Amino acid sequence: MDKRLDTLLAQVGIRQDEATGALVGPLHFSTTYQHPEYGKSTGFDYTRTKNPTRATLEEALASIESGQFALATSSGMAAIVLAFEVFPVGAKIVASRDLYGGSFRWFDEQEKEGRFSFSYANNEKEMLDLIDESTDIVYIESPTNPMMIKYNIEKIANKACQGPSK
Repeated sequence: MDKRLDTLLAQVGIRQDEATGALVGPLHFSTTYQHPEYGKSTGFDYTRTKNPTRATLEEALASIESGQFALATSSGMAAIVLAFEVFPVGAKIVASRDLYGGSFRWFDEQEKEGRFSFSYANNEKEMLDLIDESTDIVYIESPTNPMMIKYNIEKIANKACQGPSK
């Protein structure tokens, strides 16, 4: 880990609690937040939509990745569903067959509803063979669950990013 990252991680949340002046930001477990007056919000309404602790995490993740923002979700499945919202109906997806059960059940439901079309690979070679010019999305959980199969993500990403001239 480089020194910049070490320093950034060591200082996550430091000197951000303006309300109390605490040097290290507290963990906010509240589910609802008081508003200064009717119709005015502090930006925090319900924990399931936003809370100060999650905002600190998102700022840290954005900084680590040199991004403008980051988004933390309450679960891996929430992240998957959110990520797939950007893809159009009819998108063709190549995925590893060995998936977390929740992922597979949600994928199966999406395919039954006609939202996406899935092709599944049992191993890295099959995945590389399945990726072609008609592939819109490549989905990998590596290592897989429960078989712990490892995929070379860089190799698969390179194949997927070759574009129409694959």
